Amino acid sequence: MEPVSLAFAAVSMVELCIKSGRGLHARCQAYIQAEAELANALLRIDGYWLKIEDEVTTLRDIWHGLDGRLQIHHNQVLQTLLQILQTAYNTLGDIFGENEETEKLATVAKQGKIQRLKYATYGKKSLDRIVDQLEQWHRHFDPSWILLSRLSVPVIQQQLAEKGQHGNKAIVPIIQLREAHVESNLPPDKSSATSIFLNADYPIENLKGIPFTTASTGLAPTGKMVIVDKYTLLEDADYKVTKKDVRDLAVILSKVDPTFPSLLPCQGVINAKDQSHFRMLFTIPREMSSHETCSLRSMLLNRTETYPLNERVHLAVSLARSVVFLHASHIVHKNISPENIIIFHPGGGVLGTPLLVGFERFRFEAQHSIMLGDSLWEKDLYRHPARQGSRPGQIYNMRHDIYSIGVCLLEIGLWSSFVYYMGDQTVPSSELPIANLLTAKNKLRAAAGIKSVFVDMAESHLPRIMGRIYTDTVINCLTCLDSGSLLFQDESEFEDGDGIIVGVRYIEKILFEIEKIVV
Repeated sequence: MEPVSLAFAAVSMVELCIKSGRGLHARCQAYIQAEAELANALLRIDGYWLKIEDEVTTLRDIWHGLDGRLQIHHNQVLQTLLQILQTAYNTLGDIFGENEETEKLATVAKQGKIQRLKYATYGKKSLDRIVDQLEQWHRHFDPSWILLSRLSVPVIQQQLAEKGQHGNKAIVPIIQLREAHVESNLPPDKSSATSIFLNADYPIENLKGIPFTTASTGLAPTGKMVIVDKYTLLEDADYKVTKKDVRDLAVILSKVDPTFPSLLPCQGVINAKDQSHFRMLFTIPREMSSHETCSLRSMLLNRTETYPLNERVHLAVSLARSVVFLHASHIVHKNISPENIIIFHPGGGVLGTPLLVGFERFRFEAQHSIMLGDSLWEKDLYRHPARQGSRPGQIYNMRHDIYSIGVCLLEIGLWSSFVYYMGDQTVPSSELPIANLLTAKNKLRAAAGIKSVFVDMAESHLPRIMGRIYTDTVINCLTCLDSGSLLFQDESEFEDGDGIIVGVRYIEKILFEIEKIVV
């Protein structure tokens, strides 16, 4: 299809979604006097649509400013939404009648209690199915929605700003991220973000270290439990530059939507008096404050407790989604590993909710990567071969974080720790055949060999444990920097200045695939 025809068809798809959604809204309102349980389900359906409507109408208004690849992506996603909305509209007609004047509700109301109960049970199941479908669609849509914060097209920036001023709540997370980036480009004396720093004497009580991480839990003066993530200055680092970087990171992380997986809003930064480190504070949600807080590493080392397949898949999906927010925020983490993944663990066979920490080696995409590293094998395991050793060969970008996620997903799938701690020493797992590679003289070739070991382990062990989709997801992450990889086949995909295409490919080839897993 020609680009102009495609654009026209896509805009028509947006209009069809809006028309179908508003028809569904009208039916929900007309039948709101139904049985109490049915009415509650109708309210949930209507609430989802009203949120989706804000997002879809925004897409319609900025459509012609979107990159062609992003248009194709959203067109495919909107086709699914249209099917859900049309099915929902017809389902409401089947349950309640084809128009507001139907006698079906009155007829059911006159029937006996048992008949009404059967009717309500059937109706509620059908309506709950619609709610689940809308929720799942919105979960798919969220990552590409937040990517809009990266767009620098003036007409889009203007449209988003106007919609924010007119009370479009769906646009708020995007506006907040954009404003945070504006702040990050200002010098410290011109920015209002300096308030993110707390007094050096800011009291955190009951500090308790989380094993295998640099983070701790503690009690803030507000009475809320917090995660305290330590950011140590690199040797010979410029303090003023580092302080600005930390400020900018904290401001952006303060805009995290609490519902977004694996990330929590930053509440502030404590600057050490001796200027040796910073401590970033993340407030733990009340519903998770009573959970055990541990690192993914400690859970992987505890082989006595295993978890159902659905729990491991949920953990993997949450971590995979966190990369999208980082990319939308122009952040490269550079240090993703089980030591930097905290789990709020409720027990009872439930794995819990992950939180990504350990941002001390992060950088913004616009900055030059510090071409220095270290030679710690246990950290190199999670770095692409081109980013290993004391003189890494490539500048960090999103794909290096994707590789790190791939190694973590491999461990989660196998439920096995690749690293063991023996006092102050670290040793590789006996299940990880890399001992000869760790002692090899040619470190670059050894690093490539370790990557091959990971791919072989995924191909040989994961299918029978986690299934084909999970296996392919892990392999796609591990090979994302390979020439001609399935995830990024065309180098031109990295030439768009806003970095949208890279994000879209990741969403389509990693997120959409792993979220297909049904357990």
